Amino acid sequence: MADRNNVIKRISSLGIKFEFGTRSDFIGFPVRPLIIIYPRDENDIISIVKIANEYRVPIVPWGAGTSLTGAVSCNDCILIDMRSMNRILEVNTVDWYVRVQPGVILDDLNRELNKYGFLFPPDPASHYMCTVGGIIATDAGGMRAVRYGTVKDWVLALRIVLPSGDAIRVGEPLRKNRAGYDLVHLFVGSEGTLGIITETWLRIMPLSRRHLRVFIVYLDNMDMLARFVYEVRSRGIIPELMEYMDYYSIRAVNEVFNAGLKETNGGLVFIIIEDDYALELMDIASRIGEVHELMDKDANKMYDYRSRAGEAIKTMYGNFYSEDITVPVSKLVEAIGKLRSISMKYGRPMPILAHIGDGNMHPHILFKSGEENMAQKIYEEVARIAIELGGTISGEHGIGLQKKSLLHEQYIERNNVITLNLMRNIKRLIDPSNLMNPGKYVDY
Repeated sequence: MADRNNVIKRISSLGIKFEFGTRSDFIGFPVRPLIIIYPRDENDIISIVKIANEYRVPIVPWGAGTSLTGAVSCNDCILIDMRSMNRILEVNTVDWYVRVQPGVILDDLNRELNKYGFLFPPDPASHYMCTVGGIIATDAGGMRAVRYGTVKDWVLALRIVLPSGDAIRVGEPLRKNRAGYDLVHLFVGSEGTLGIITETWLRIMPLSRRHLRVFIVYLDNMDMLARFVYEVRSRGIIPELMEYMDYYSIRAVNEVFNAGLKETNGGLVFIIIEDDYALELMDIASRIGEVHELMDKDANKMYDYRSRAGEAIKTMYGNFYSEDITVPVSKLVEAIGKLRSISMKYGRPMPILAHIGDGNMHPHILFKSGEENMAQKIYEEVARIAIELGGTISGEHGIGLQKKSLLHEQYIERNNVITLNLMRNIKRLIDPSNLMNPGKYVDY
């Protein structure tokens, strides 16, 4: 108790805004910190980390709490809320990068970039509330990943405060840089277990000047979904976005947002594509489902419906765990069949959202209070589909608490025990006292 009081006393003397309280992430994992503190700059973070080191108190960074894996859950940690570090420091339209602090909201970043005719392409569904630091920490993907990849493909350089309290910079704001090991991508996706991001240089691109067209394809059954994606891919058609919503997801969006979408048994595919590909896409789609082209206002609405479909599912159905498996597109038929079998086995619907163009699926495991253990069992069964089919247990949500044991399973299944141990040793080297978001990702 004495140490606890000393930590609070020391942190409160720094002159940085702080508060006490509890939180939960989007899924409901509890966050019960010793203290919540709002740093203004890198020097504040260095001071906080040094106090944490002195008293051996765990540190967890908080972006917007949109984690879907328990990645920010803690007990008696120092919760560092990064949202006061929310400045866009530089927009460079010649070298094509933006330099920002980690608390910037993704949509705010793109609104600013759009003024200059530029864009930061990654767009996780939580783009209207997630922070830049959070999407780097999880290597978020999103709806445009089918064309533009995930966040890791757009991070050029980082400033990071290490568990020791030292601040370092990794990478350079250059398209080409081969000076040293690629430490940037060691920290991208590390979920706050190796350090705290204080500044980042992100690659940006000019807004497209090509005409984009927007379509919805309604399917009679889910078996048509894999066939559709196969043919689009095999013809070399590259969508800007290719998203899937199943029947239960459409029902939720209609109920919560009054969307007026057709509730077909096979769900719908939402596609944004360059005009050059549109006729060929329509030829494929018209043989598989019912095709509707959307104009500006309706297209924007549909993008919002897909972005907020997770909210709609939560509002309509209640508690859920959101899976994040990715399978090879060539294995979609098997994956869909196995998901259907699990849903039938447990006698409950499993709303599915998917970045279907790259095989990344989000089955939602619904449960009532008291059914958490059963929900976790189903969650793990779904993850093992990916392992079995040569995919991965996480495409973009990360590992956190919920998938820590599944990460081990995937590596062991692939005879990658040495690699798993290498990751453990990296954690021990950088964070020898296990202060940074402990208990997540890999065993210490």
